[in-house]
Amino acid sequence: MDKEYFLIQERLKQLETNFIKDGWITIYESTKDDLVYCCLVHDSKIDEYKSQTDWVIRPYYEGKPAVFGDGTYKTYSEEGYEPFIFIKHFSFNDGDEQYVDISEEFVLYFKLYERLENKQNRKYYFIDDLGDLDEVIRIEPKKIKIKLKYLKEYIAVRQVHFSLCFDFMRVGEIDLKGNGIEPLDKDFKGDNYFYNHLIRPLDGKFQSWILGKKIIGFDPSKSRGYHFDYEDQVYEKFITGYDENGDLVYQDCSKTNEKYFVLTYFKKDVLNKYYNEPKKYEVDGWHVKSKFFTLKIDNNNEDYVAVFLIELGYLPHKEQLHWKHHNIEPQKGISHAYYQTMIEGNWVDHPETPDLFFKHKYEQFNKKWEAKFGWRLYKPLAKEDEFRFNSLHIPTSNNVKSFCEQILSISIITIDRLNSKELAKTIIKEDGDNSITKFEKFLEAHQMKIPDMIVFLRNLWDLRSGLLAHSFSNSNSKCKKAIKYFGIKEDNYIEVAKEIFIKSIYTFNTLEGKLLNEERMTDEKANA
Repeated sequence: MDKEYFLIQERLKQLETNFIKDGWITIYESTKDDLVYCCLVHDSKIDEYKSQTDWVIRPYYEGKPAVFGDGTYKTYSEEGYEPFIFIKHFSFNDGDEQYVDISEEFVLYFKLYERLENKQNRKYYFIDDLGDLDEVIRIEPKKIKIKLKYLKEYIAVRQVHFSLCFDFMRVGEIDLKGNGIEPLDKDFKGDNYFYNHLIRPLDGKFQSWILGKKIIGFDPSKSRGYHFDYEDQVYEKFITGYDENGDLVYQDCSKTNEKYFVLTYFKKDVLNKYYNEPKKYEVDGWHVKSKFFTLKIDNNNEDYVAVFLIELGYLPHKEQLHWKHHNIEPQKGISHAYYQTMIEGNWVDHPETPDLFFKHKYEQFNKKWEAKFGWRLYKPLAKEDEFRFNSLHIPTSNNVKSFCEQILSISIITIDRLNSKELAKTIIKEDGDNSITKFEKFLEAHQMKIPDMIVFLRNLWDLRSGLLAHSFSNSNSKCKKAIKYFGIKEDNYIEVAKEIFIKSIYTFNTLEGKLLNEERMTDEKANA
């Protein structure tokens, strides 16, 4: 047997680190020769507890509820000591099962969410203010780990000590004298540990046995739980103006009377995070929303996002940091639409930027069309494509990937979803007619020719068809023609996207003026 293994050196090194590695602490481990266990010790018992090797609470005897001879009921049979883990073994007619549970009080304190494959393999998560999961407990058949910061908060709030109990044993053949090893029966003591190391002959072999505990004390200065302590809310500072020397002024976003109408500004790409996850977030001209927060914003400016400073104070701190990263120097104030809606309380007809106005107009136009014809010109998006409408926006940088994604989305919304089935009912169909051709024939059947609009739609379709891996296919002649039509260069993706949104809005306006409104007026004259 190896000398270092016999002397249990690798475990003694773990004692020096309190079984902590990478922010996690091992609180239970069971192998053939070793056992790591744990329990809670009240402050009134800690001095007595640290002076002996006895764990008081042991596996399978975790101080379960008991009724004493005088009829007194106690939650834990050993006063001043509490189990933190419970090794449960059940025997029944069809077999048996064993697994380990964590203190339910710990789970309830942090309101931990459990995910499990089975009772022997499961994890617990803390759900933060943004709905993100932070793993706290990992349970495996022979090992349990807890994220240290949660354990430290728990024992600080409860003002109890955490005892890591250990029982390590090696038995085998080894030349003690040749390895310079002497028989031993010695207690080792310190401020936060007590263990005995025994080395002796045993049944013709030699035994090396370490039994004891390591104490993790609570920090009295942290006896309040930061996870639920709203008084300790952190408020980041944001740019709000200039001082007399022309230097930027920063103010925190806490709610005070003098800050009510103080503005701060952000790059438009602060919203990319939300556009990129449309299932989690919703962005419009006045808000960013999720299940966990709502932030009032003025998104009606093409070059920046304006926010009243104190609104940022309602965000979880992690979200404040995201906005702080995109903070810019003061801009030109807020939009007319935002002022009317959020300050005067008069809801405006529509938002002001082309992308937001497009989405507003799209839904409004589709309803008007349905009221006129009994069916919608644009069919509802397939479920897997619903995110395209929610995340539709003018790219915030001249990035070809973002440009291609938005072109793909707007073409799906305005061309793919044309209601070909209904359009075909009033035209003469020919083989090979695509949805745009059917739409053109439908308009002609209503004495309308709008060649410029049809050319725009065909070029948009050809541009979309040429998208390949977020670039443009050089072998697609129609795509080349569309690139020339839209005047696409490597440095003008934002301008081109904006123009496509604007021309799409013109499409709605043109159809309203030439088809919906004119036919309505004709009907009114005929009925006069």
